[in-house]
Amino acid sequence: MQRWFYLPTLMLVALTAGCGSGYNNPTTNVGLFGNWNVAMYATGDVNPVYVFGLAISQEGSSNYSGSSITYNGGLTIPTNMCINAKTLSATASTSGTNFTMTITDATSGTVINVQGTIPTQTTSSISGTYSNAANQSCPASSGTMSMVAQ
Repeated sequence: MQRWFYLPTLMLVALTAGCGSGYNNPTTNVGLFGNWNVAMYATGDVNPVYVFGLAISQEGSSNYSGSSITYNGGLTIPTNMCINAKTLSATASTSGTNFTMTITDATSGTVINVQGTIPTQTTSSISGTYSNAANQSCPASSGTMSMVAQ
């Protein structure tokens, strides 16, 4: 009879041992939600105009908000970047797989409008297009945008 007690106990111990094995699932971004390294290239230019990090949170089923985080990507941040990468805020909304995002720099007053498409599954990158109107700090530009998960 004692044998029947030990077998289930041993199986339970074996199953729970795997729960704390130290394996960490990698952080994944779903839709726009997550931490991103962002690079924007003016049309026809191989050098990025803007390079920064954004943390984006979901606020309801199709609305998002975001703010600056430390950029940790592989691109060099432009020395002549006319925005302050530490004072950015973002709002976004989705419709199906399309999104629109507005990124605002509180320091320079620059507003960057972004449009793109997000994959329907977990993703590590998103692409789109951007444009910003000229202001005292930044000239007008438009081009392509890439967001890569941190």
